[in-house]
Amino acid sequence: MAQRGPKSGGFEEPKQARTREQLARILEETDRLFTERGYEATKISDIAAAVPCSISTIYDRFGGKAELLRYMHRQGVEEAVGMIGAMDPGEIEGDLREVLPLAVRMGIAIIGRYQGRRRASAERMHDDPELAALELELQEALIGAGQRFLLAFRHQFNHPDPELAALQAMRLLMAMTEQRGSLLPVPTWAVLHEDRFAEELARMALNYLGVPAAP
Repeated sequence: MAQRGPKSGGFEEPKQARTREQLARILEETDRLFTERGYEATKISDIAAAVPCSISTIYDRFGGKAELLRYMHRQGVEEAVGMIGAMDPGEIEGDLREVLPLAVRMGIAIIGRYQGRRRASAERMHDDPELAALELELQEALIGAGQRFLLAFRHQFNHPDPELAALQAMRLLMAMTEQRGSLLPVPTWAVLHEDRFAEELARMALNYLGVPAAP
């Protein structure tokens, strides 16, 4: 019997537009089902019915549900890394006090769009060493991209160690943004409107970096 799933070396993005559209539908519906039901309660047959496509289409492309989740997890983080990288520091003109709240809003939007895969990853992380290793790899890539972006504004820092400051500030931004996107219940009084949350989180990071308040 032929082996299903991607060949050794990872997944290849589809070349045909129709296949790319089908892949996007698979990811979209899987995210939705993972959000509604979680990882364990979602079956490949449920995803295939929602797309719609054949069950064999999903198995042939990914190999199984665990492999599909790993693909989705990598794709989501790499999208965020790519968006940060697209904001070329060499072309950025302006004030970090204005730019950072916009970047935080971008992060919130990405997390909100991918709630399903985040819920599924949280379920699977302790039972899937490959997924856990992937999480560490992708988190390092995301933190590194954010650190490089912040260091483009190091001339605005008032911190004795700009490299460390940018690293810790990025960790703070990620942790707080992830917490906001958590599926766990949060008291009503603790919830801030998205714009206010972005402003307050950016203010926390800017204070740590030593960026002076706007005049």
